[in-house]
Amino acid sequence: MATTGSGPEIVIVGGGFAGVTAARELTMRGRSSVLLEARDRLGGRTYTADHDGHAMELGGTWVHPLQPNVWAEINRYGVETETFPVLEGLRQAVVSDGHVVDLSDDDVARALDALDQFCAPGTSLFAEPYSGEWGPDPQGLGDRSLREHLETLQVAPELRDWVEGMCSLLAFGPLDQSAATEWFRTYALSGWSAAQALAALSATKLVKGTRELVDSIAAQATLTDIRLNSPVRRVVQNGHQVRVELTNGDTVDARTALITLPMNVLNSVEFEPPLSETKRAASTERHAGAGMKCYVRVKGDIGNVSVLAPEAQAVNWAVTYDHDANGSWLIAFAANPKQLPMSSFDDVDGMQAALQPLLPGVEVDSIIGWDWSNDPLALGTWCIYRPGQLAQVLPDLRSTEGRLFFAGADSATAWRSFIDGAIESGYRGARDIDDYLSAGGQQARSTAGLAQAVGD
Repeated sequence: MATTGSGPEIVIVGGGFAGVTAARELTMRGRSSVLLEARDRLGGRTYTADHDGHAMELGGTWVHPLQPNVWAEINRYGVETETFPVLEGLRQAVVSDGHVVDLSDDDVARALDALDQFCAPGTSLFAEPYSGEWGPDPQGLGDRSLREHLETLQVAPELRDWVEGMCSLLAFGPLDQSAATEWFRTYALSGWSAAQALAALSATKLVKGTRELVDSIAAQATLTDIRLNSPVRRVVQNGHQVRVELTNGDTVDARTALITLPMNVLNSVEFEPPLSETKRAASTERHAGAGMKCYVRVKGDIGNVSVLAPEAQAVNWAVTYDHDANGSWLIAFAANPKQLPMSSFDDVDGMQAALQPLLPGVEVDSIIGWDWSNDPLALGTWCIYRPGQLAQVLPDLRSTEGRLFFAGADSATAWRSFIDGAIESGYRGARDIDDYLSAGGQQARSTAGLAQAVGD
């Protein structure tokens, strides 16, 4: 059934953090919108699932005060946070030369020094990381993979394996396909400190899950019609409007549109006229993030453990999520799922074999996870650019095309690929659309609508 009458001013395609944040911000500006989300929930590549009494994050998880946009939203809605992993009594180790090597506090300090050394180019390449600018780059670091940059690191073998494990965690894909600049950028955003970077990446989570935050934001988008289970087939723009066609035959007409789809799935929607060649090529090539994260229930109380492993291992990080006498939950990260001896999340024996190099003797009971790389609405995990994509892809991914604006974690200025980046881009998208509609002499926003937005 087609939208009739005056209709919304904006149609938002995608209900992840970027789309939902933009919807709320547009409401605050008195702008009406329709948000179309293909899934039966909001959140995009964040996904909180209840299991065994836990709010388990099957997608994006970690937040931190160093990430200013998400932390402002956490404070705005009074969302409760907690430290994770639990540091008290934490046993830290690394798999090196086929053996599990326990790390003392001094060893961890040396490992952090090695990561500082590895990330040192970030001090000059990203001297102002929140500006969105980078360079100069006389060494061509933007075209260097993490694997190539690892070859320049001259440290003890166990420290190099530890750094390689950290690279596998950030890249969440093959190291020869992941840009070294992704670590340099994260390092710079964390105050050019390896210790701070690790805190920003994995030290704080939301007690009730990311859904509490995204739902809190959505609740204030009172001038937005949020429609779940509404996959988009086609987006057509002409001189005076945008028409969005859904797979069920419905259409939504608006003056402009905000597209918040992940980079990897842009080509799954037909655009008329076609998107830029750069956007289409980037979606075809995809970014490098293609790993697997899952929760693994194991027998017995294994205590608080955190074991890193280099790329050659099927699992690159295993960390305790919860433990007691009845058993323990681990979170396992695999940067290259093709190396996992698993046929599915039901393959307990395969996961048990994959964990043995990190936790010898561990016995697996069950596995909970989500296959983001084969999810047609994601086709990948968090966005990690390939060598060269930073300069070749990023500027165009967020460039406007006619009446189409673009936002999302994949094209954020600072904490790109993080929840923080999605929120940041939602702010930007809403502001740019509001400026565009105002400058174009569009119909004035309704006083009643603005009053409702501010009142709510």
